[in-house]
Amino acid sequence: MSSIEKRLEAFSKLPLRAQLTLIASSRNNPILSQNKEYIESLERIHAECLSSSTLEQKAIYAQAKDNLTQS
Repeated sequence: MSSIEKRLEAFSKLPLRAQLTLIASSRNNPILSQNKEYIESLERIHAECLSSSTLEQKAIYAQAKDNLTQS
């Protein structure tokens, strides 16, 4: 398993809020933001995790996302 695959696997195990934060910080990082494939992979995994989450997890996530966008 490559280093990127290991990172993506670890990413998939993070809570949704942590995933959201990591995606945002990766987009804002001058080096990581250049790797569009990596960012797209993070977003894809995040979408998969979000779709399989519970209603409670989705509610917590929605609040965290609202807090991020209000800043």
